[in-house]
Amino acid sequence: MILKNMDKINCVAQCRVSSKKQSQEGESLENQEKTIRNFVAKKEWHIVPNDKVWSTAISGRKTDREDFEEILAFIKANPGLVQYYVFRSIDRATRAGGEEYARMKRELAKQGVQMIDTCGVIQPTRNTLEEYGMEYEWSKRSPSEMLEMLLAIIAKDEASTILTRMIGEEIKLTQQGYRCRRATDGFINESIHDSAGKKKPIQIPDPDRAKFYIAMFNLRVQGLSDAEIVKRVNAMGYRSAIHNKRDKKGKIIGKIGGVPLSLKQLQRIIQNPIYAGIMCEKWTNHKALKAAYDGLVDIETFNNANKGKVSIKEYADGTVEMIYCDPNIANEKRNKNNPFFPYKFIHCPICNKPFRGSSPRGKSGKKFPTYHCIRKHKYFGVSKIKFENTIETFIKNVHFRPELLNSLEATFLNKYKEREKEIITTSNVIHQNIDDLKIEQAAKIDAIVTTRSSVIKEKLEIDVEKLEIKIKEAQKENLRIQVTEDDIKNFMQEAKKIMEHPAEILLRPDNMRVQRDLFELVFDGIPTYEEIASGTPKMALIFEFSSGIATQSQLAALTGVEPMF
Repeated sequence: MILKNMDKINCVAQCRVSSKKQSQEGESLENQEKTIRNFVAKKEWHIVPNDKVWSTAISGRKTDREDFEEILAFIKANPGLVQYYVFRSIDRATRAGGEEYARMKRELAKQGVQMIDTCGVIQPTRNTLEEYGMEYEWSKRSPSEMLEMLLAIIAKDEASTILTRMIGEEIKLTQQGYRCRRATDGFINESIHDSAGKKKPIQIPDPDRAKFYIAMFNLRVQGLSDAEIVKRVNAMGYRSAIHNKRDKKGKIIGKIGGVPLSLKQLQRIIQNPIYAGIMCEKWTNHKALKAAYDGLVDIETFNNANKGKVSIKEYADGTVEMIYCDPNIANEKRNKNNPFFPYKFIHCPICNKPFRGSSPRGKSGKKFPTYHCIRKHKYFGVSKIKFENTIETFIKNVHFRPELLNSLEATFLNKYKEREKEIITTSNVIHQNIDDLKIEQAAKIDAIVTTRSSVIKEKLEIDVEKLEIKIKEAQKENLRIQVTEDDIKNFMQEAKKIMEHPAEILLRPDNMRVQRDLFELVFDGIPTYEEIASGTPKMALIFEFSSGIATQSQLAALTGVEPMF
C-alpha cells in the first residue's frame, strides 16, 4: 500500500534492546524513543507510518533480524516515501559487526534511504567528483564511513565482552551447584547468602507443585506401573505448568501447558537427576555434581525409581557420577519375549547374563530348540526339553516356610502403618482436587443457565462433560488407593494359598516379565542354570528347597551346532 505524504521529509524510526530486562534499565525503549522523537522534531521530519516508532526486544547480534526486514519491506512497499532510517546509536542498530552494518546500509541505499543516528556520528553521503560534474557508484561515500564501521566492530566486540562476563559468571555459579536458569517444574527460584554474604541463586520445593513430583518417584518405588502412576498423579490434580507462548518477535500470543501428565512425560521426569539434587547439564560439562540445595527426593529413591536404567553413584569424597543403562538390563531388553523359550531370564553360569533361545538345524536338517549363551566365552547350550525339565523339577520341590507366615503378616501390617500417613495425605490431595473440579463445574453450569449465546452454551456443556469425566476418574483413583487392615488380612489368606503351592504360579509362562518377577521373589536374585541344576541357588527367606536334585554339572556340556541330548 502506498502512503501519501510526499510533501515532507519522512523517516522510519526504530528502538532496540537486547532483552526485556534491558528495556527496564538505562537504554530502555522508552528513553530511546524519547531521544529519537526529539531529534526528528528538531529536524522537522515526519515519522511514518502514522507516527509509529518500531520498538523491539531482540538481540542485535542476529543477522536475520525480523524487525529490520519488516521495516525494509515497508520501505519497498512505499517507494520514494522514506528518506531516512533513524535510530539511537550504531550499537542499537546492530551488534553483528561491520559486515552486517554494511549490508543494512546497502539495502537501505538501494531504496534511496540513508541511515541516521541521533548521536551525530553518521554523516550524509557525498559525491567526491561533484566539482567535476561527474558521479559514479564508487564516488559516493560518507566522510564518517570508517568511523561507522569501527563503531559497528566495537559494538560487536562489546557484545561479546558483555556476554562473556555475564554467561561466564552464570557458568561459574552453575559449576558451584547454584541455579542460574528458570526453575525446574516442582521447584521455585530463591536466593541465599553464602559465607561471604553474597547472594546466590538456588531452587527450593514449590509449595503447590512439589507434591506431584515426590509422588511420581515414591509410586515408582512402590512398584506401580507407569500407567497407574499417571492416573494417580492426575487424580491428585496435576497439570503441566502454564507458560506464555510468544511469537518470533517475543510478543505474547497465548498460553501453553495446563495438560495432564502423560507416560512419556513421566518417564522423562523420573530420569531427571535434578529432582534428587544432582546437576548434570551442558554448563557442568555433562558431569554430575551435587547442587547447593536439596532435591525433592533422595538419591536412593531416585535410583530405586529408575530401576537401574539411570542411577546416581556416590563416592566417599563427596563426588557423584551418573550411570546410564546397566549392561545387564541392556542385554535383557534385547531379549524378545518369545513364549517358546519362557525361561530365558535364567542366567548363564559362565557370564551370569540371561540366556538366549534359538532352534539351530543339525546335519540332519532337523531343528533343535536350545537355550544357549556365547557372550565372549565358550559356547554353552542346553536343549529346551532338558533345560525346562530341570527348572520345573526344582520349582516343584520349593516350599513355603510356614513358620514365617505370622511374621510376614505382621511385616505387612507394619508396612501398612508406615504408609498409612502417605495414603491419607494423597487421599486428601485427591479430595481437594475433586472439590476444585466440582466448583469449576458448578460455575460453568451457572454460566450455561445465564448465557443467551447458543455457541457459548454448547462450549460450556462440553466443558462440563469433560470436568465430570475428570471428577469420576479422580473418585475412582481415590477408592483404589484405600487400603485397610482387613484388606491386608484378606491378602495374606490369598497369599498363603499361593505360597503353599508356588509351582502353580511359577510354572505358568503367560507373561515372561511377570514370571521373572515371581522368580525374583522366590530366589535371592535370578539364579544361574548351574545353580538350579545342582540344587544350590540362594533362596528367599520365606522359601526352602526340600529335596535334592542329583544332576551333573552342565559346565562340561559339549559345544556344537547340534546339541547333545
